[in-house]
Amino acid sequence: MNSFIENRSINSSLAIIEQEQIIDKNPVLGVWEFLMPDADAPYKKGRIFISKPNGVYQVVISLKTGSLNGQDITVDDNRINFNINIEGIDRTSFVLEVEGDKMIGEFYSESGSSEVLAKRQLPLE
Repeated sequence: MNSFIENRSINSSLAIIEQEQIIDKNPVLGVWEFLMPDADAPYKKGRIFISKPNGVYQVVISLKTGSLNGQDITVDDNRINFNINIEGIDRTSFVLEVEGDKMIGEFYSESGSSEVLAKRQLPLE
């Protein structure tokens, strides 16, 4: 995907998320900058976009190499679990918990696991 279209899509997602946070105070909603120290290089850093358009949770992980969509998303108060498919075949599971503006947890795949550390990206004022 070209970067102009991807940036437009991300900006659109940011606007939707900001509106949703005003309406729905669920702590998992928002944009999160993450670090996975033990993950392979392309997956170590990125952003997680968590939104709830029309009452349905959506997760998008944005990496330098592209975006991955979350599947099988479950939210319980300040916890969120979801799966992604890496390169279409490697199923990876995320188990995350929000504490204020920080999110911690782990991801699990057939090739291993890593801690996930994330910080909420606050809107520019």
